[in-house]
Amino acid sequence: MVGELQSAFDLLKSLIPFDAAQLLRVERGRRPRELFRVGYSSNTAWALAHMFPLKTSGGFTQHVSDDAPLPPTISTSGIRSGFTSSPLFRDHLSEEGYAEGMTLELFSASAPIGLAHFSSREPRAFEGAPRRAALAVSGLLGQLIALMPDPGERQWPVSDESGLEDELLADDDFVRHLREFQRSPLAFVEHLWWVGDVLVEVGITQPGRVEARPAAADAVARLSRQELAVLSTLCCGASDGEAARRLHLSVRTIQSHVSSMRRRLRAESRLEAVVIALGAGLYVPHPGWAPLREIARGRPGTVR
Repeated sequence: MVGELQSAFDLLKSLIPFDAAQLLRVERGRRPRELFRVGYSSNTAWALAHMFPLKTSGGFTQHVSDDAPLPPTISTSGIRSGFTSSPLFRDHLSEEGYAEGMTLELFSASAPIGLAHFSSREPRAFEGAPRRAALAVSGLLGQLIALMPDPGERQWPVSDESGLEDELLADDDFVRHLREFQRSPLAFVEHLWWVGDVLVEVGITQPGRVEARPAAADAVARLSRQELAVLSTLCCGASDGEAARRLHLSVRTIQSHVSSMRRRLRAESRLEAVVIALGAGLYVPHPGWAPLREIARGRPGTVR
């Protein structure tokens, strides 16, 4: 399917002159799921999936596009200055050189099903014909998402409180993490956390609603506690030396864990391991060694 999507977006580029594109499945109660990406780094792609300022009442297009139903672009939207001063643009899109952006809301049977993001390094690149072309293909992209296999992921919110929430809120480190999330531009985040010796999946939505459930071993690729910690520091962009310093381990131990977790995740490289972790929520954003703000920005350092 990825090959077919690549071919489709290659053809689309003749109508929409993008330097980067992302196709997301976004449904209520599920984490945003990236179906295709080209151009964006893993951290910018994660930020687009989690920070994009959606307005769900009637769709965001009518709120930010001055000539809806044409999709909004940075250069044509009346709220341009608000978006270009946001952490999503300032810390991610602008850092990668993108000057223009356009986002399509995608629907299937009148229900919202996803988003398509496009970025260009050329200002005003999407004015005129590219916007009309994007609107023309939006229905096809929505149906394409609907036809793709459902991953069968467990949905949020959890139907019943698990009792783990109170234990999380009694953890000072988790409370520090929660406060950082509340100050962030993120709308939703899903990640892992340790409650004693029990690994749990955590879902948090603004303004700070916490839900948790035990994590299945196969859902986390049977990664060990130290492997998850190392993977989390890599999501921050930490080098082997920096990861060793943060986790009080030797560089050799870090390198051994990196090799092991790559095998478990079937990742060809460290970067691919980070992409998998960010996409599946396989990280522990501990404020002491893998704070959420660094995971969102992919700093310090560059993942090697």
